[in-house]
Amino acid sequence: MGLRLISLGLSLTLCSAIAIGCDGSVEPEPGPTGGAGGAPEPGGGGSGGDAGAPPTSDVEWVECPLYVDQPDGPKAECAWIDVALRWEEATGPTIGIFVQRLRGTADNVRGQLWLLEGGPGGSGADFDSFMEAMQDLDPTLDLYAVDHRGVGRSARLSCPAQESPASAWGINVAPEEAALCRDALIETWGDDLAEFSTTAAARDLARLIEVTAEPSKDVFVYGVSYGTYWAHRYLQIAPDQATAVILDSIAPPGESFVAYDADFDQVAQDFMALCGADALCSEKLDSDPWAALVDLSTALEGGHCPELTASWGLDASTLPVVLASLLMSSVARTYMPAVVYRYARCEPGDVAAIDKLLTVFFGGPQETSYYDELSSDALFYNVALSELWPNAPEHPTPEEIDMIEAGLQVTTGLSPRVTALQDLWPAYPDDVFVDQWAETSIPILMMNGDLDPQTPIWVAAPAGEQLNAANQQFVLVPRSAHCVAVSTPVAQPGDQPCGLSLMLSFLGDPNATVDQSCIATIPVESFTGVAENNLYVFGTTDLWEHATAPNAVPSPAPSHLRREISRTQRWLRTRGFSVTRKAMQ
Repeated sequence: MGLRLISLGLSLTLCSAIAIGCDGSVEPEPGPTGGAGGAPEPGGGGSGGDAGAPPTSDVEWVECPLYVDQPDGPKAECAWIDVALRWEEATGPTIGIFVQRLRGTADNVRGQLWLLEGGPGGSGADFDSFMEAMQDLDPTLDLYAVDHRGVGRSARLSCPAQESPASAWGINVAPEEAALCRDALIETWGDDLAEFSTTAAARDLARLIEVTAEPSKDVFVYGVSYGTYWAHRYLQIAPDQATAVILDSIAPPGESFVAYDADFDQVAQDFMALCGADALCSEKLDSDPWAALVDLSTALEGGHCPELTASWGLDASTLPVVLASLLMSSVARTYMPAVVYRYARCEPGDVAAIDKLLTVFFGGPQETSYYDELSSDALFYNVALSELWPNAPEHPTPEEIDMIEAGLQVTTGLSPRVTALQDLWPAYPDDVFVDQWAETSIPILMMNGDLDPQTPIWVAAPAGEQLNAANQQFVLVPRSAHCVAVSTPVAQPGDQPCGLSLMLSFLGDPNATVDQSCIATIPVESFTGVAENNLYVFGTTDLWEHATAPNAVPSPAPSHLRREISRTQRWLRTRGFSVTRKAMQ
């Protein structure tokens, strides 16, 4: 088996991949009403009682490990809080929404920070390590991570047969399995499948804040990627409830997956233009590195460098996906131009270097993780095909999307997969909030990178034009990838990313102008790499050539690079993408 292209899966999601959990095991699946099995069941317990949740003193918090694989490690608190399944029915059935809380350690805790994950379909458990870091950075805040309804431990939408290890893509739902997954969901939920929407999740959040907020204390909401779309919907539902909101890597109203792959390709062109402006990079790939990539693609169609096709299945059709995967990380993208250069040259040392890179980034263990089990492809299908895709009859045709894809050098392959399912999924109708902007005067920090392929700057920028009150600020963060808070490039491993500094400045005083001085410290793009990283990724300390520094000894991956690799591998797994090295003939 060689490279397998990316499936329809989680797309607008957090760029971290951390251990997950509350009690060390996957909770039993919920039924069509009620909280997850085995959980504390506050209020009506899902039996159809009053959908109004109890006041904060009655929410049943239980101690739980912050990390599922560290039962003796840091502790958090977990709860399932009942909310209405159908928000228009105040006394109808309820479902349990899972919340994990990490208390601030300061004597003067001043409020809450709610963390909203992306996807759609990602779990709040992705924030575990971020919560621990934030507890140290601002001990005056209680931290809350919530599972969007239909995900993780909040009545997860599941298709057991299509998500079994023996199915086509294991825990992920392959496009050819989508119809059966749809049928299984309808059998379980019926018309209530339409209740798993962004608006319902926004109403859930407003209710959770209402029942946990403490008098005279601040409430902050942070959303990343699709989490910004969710947070914005929350602002439409409850424009005055929160003290302030942070939108990181913005998916605005009207966002669609139609142009998702074309956006990746454009950001890749922008990145390769930086290569063309760099003395070393332009020396290797001439003044137009993008043209070098196009030439490589043409050569691959003619059978160039068959060694990598034989060993990995790497060719003109799969290279764009590998490059898209590297582009998402401010560390991994360093290797894109060198891959193009080495692949075009195809000397034995280049084949060995690319073979090692593929092994490091894509050939690691493919076991399903607890993260994968908490995410939900079905929730992605439900929201994406309802709110993040044109309504019929404005659907793009498969032929139109294929024509776009044919011209792309860097692509995830997501857009055609959504297109193939656009008439298959029972999309719920738009409500009054879809494609509309919130009317709110509360402070908002909006930040987006200009090298973010998932929510590119031209997609995010309208948020700054529409949300423009005196205390609402849009910050373009140069050279940041997706998820500005953790993905802004740093001068040295371990330095605090500028995006995180911006966030902390805003949380300190959301009515003041955010301190943007850290932007000047963001390093220019390096096309030499770091010798230690290069040795681990390519097997040579030189990024471009076969030379290795004297006495260089291969070592385990540096911790920061290991995190990037983990993020990349999980991103691939949650899209049904696997890379397996073929046996050499």
